[in-house]
Amino acid sequence: MIRAMGLVLCLWAAAATAQSRTGVQYEDEITTYTVVQGDTIRGLTKRMLGSADFWEANWRLNPTVADPDLLRIGQQLRLIASRKVIAERARIEAATNRTEKLLTQSDWSRAEIGDEISQGNAVRTRARSTAILRFNASSTLHLGEYSQVFLTRKETTLRGIDRGSVEITEGDVDVVFAALNRAAAEIELISGASTVLAKPDSAGEGQIRTGRSEQGDTRVMVYNGASTVSAAGESVMVATGMGTSVPVSGPPTPPEPLLPSPELAAESLNWNYGNGHIRWASVSGGNRYILELCNDAQCQDLALRQVDIESTSWQLGDLPAQTYYYRVSAVSVSGLQGYQSALGVLEMTDATPDLDPPMIVALPLDAGFHRTSEGQLIAGPNAALSISASDERSGLARLEQRYDQEPFSPLVGDRVVLRAGVLEIRATDLLDQSSTIQYQIK
Repeated sequence: MIRAMGLVLCLWAAAATAQSRTGVQYEDEITTYTVVQGDTIRGLTKRMLGSADFWEANWRLNPTVADPDLLRIGQQLRLIASRKVIAERARIEAATNRTEKLLTQSDWSRAEIGDEISQGNAVRTRARSTAILRFNASSTLHLGEYSQVFLTRKETTLRGIDRGSVEITEGDVDVVFAALNRAAAEIELISGASTVLAKPDSAGEGQIRTGRSEQGDTRVMVYNGASTVSAAGESVMVATGMGTSVPVSGPPTPPEPLLPSPELAAESLNWNYGNGHIRWASVSGGNRYILELCNDAQCQDLALRQVDIESTSWQLGDLPAQTYYYRVSAVSVSGLQGYQSALGVLEMTDATPDLDPPMIVALPLDAGFHRTSEGQLIAGPNAALSISASDERSGLARLEQRYDQEPFSPLVGDRVVLRAGVLEIRATDLLDQSSTIQYQIK
């Protein structure tokens, strides 16, 4: 009988599939073994598999063995000669609007929730579309609008660590880690010539976003967790709250702080018109802003995503009346997207646009005027006008006055004392629509 380290080479032709208590699937090759002096189940497991962690699985294969540390010389055992982890397939957990999958060489088809994505498959999103690809129990990949990823590698180690590579060929992808009592995932993101290794924090949580711009450079933002970014032979560590950009042909730039979240002007809006403005406060260092308007509170179903907003407001239009949710983020000069704002709620009860400016009413106060026999009204030394304005739909934003082309100033109270010159009263609604009345005072 030929032996190698006490092992009788008599492998099963077919491998057996086992499942651990944690749910990890294994493909095992079983052999028979003749016990020699000094053998224990733990020792044999470590010798064959490189670790004694799986000794209980070998003990369960031999129910007649009462004590795994007391074996008889010459006793025949069934042992796991090699163990391969069957990697979990990635699974589409959410898909809105035009989300598609590529399972063959060139045949894109509609992606559905529950679809399994294997190594070599791809997922992409189109206009106003997002998707969530569950990598494993604790990790998900979130695809934004106009994104495309290929699952280039997916495997699981004997210790239950899921490893995989995802190539981003278009758009932005978030890696989100959720803390679970299990081994972590190691997800490598490939964007152009850059490699991004996403890592959760010490609590097992994290959110890392990376993607490619239209110019081909790569951006990496770490909102929670950490990431190692490598390109052109150089690597940088990006910590929580930091980001880096990688030029097409260059190494990663030094990490810089991400911009804070913008403060919304209102976290709750109620409109009976459809062409209102969503407003927010400016962020120091913000070069532009991104607004996402969603049909759901998780912002997976996009109604609108507007990028490259240079002001601190955006006027909506041509959307149905319903409940929306919105959030805003600032983008730095280097192109890194900062933290997103709190989620605002918009209740739109009527989508008809408000196209009418406010109405202004000016009434003379009798005490300061004299009416002639012909009915002409002549202003006296203490003449004044009572001013009121209203806007029934979007609402009145401000009421102002000025004389002789001077700058407008807020109207204090509801009366204007007259003096010689040209008087103008201006009322502006919340949509920046204005109406003006003018008087020539002699």
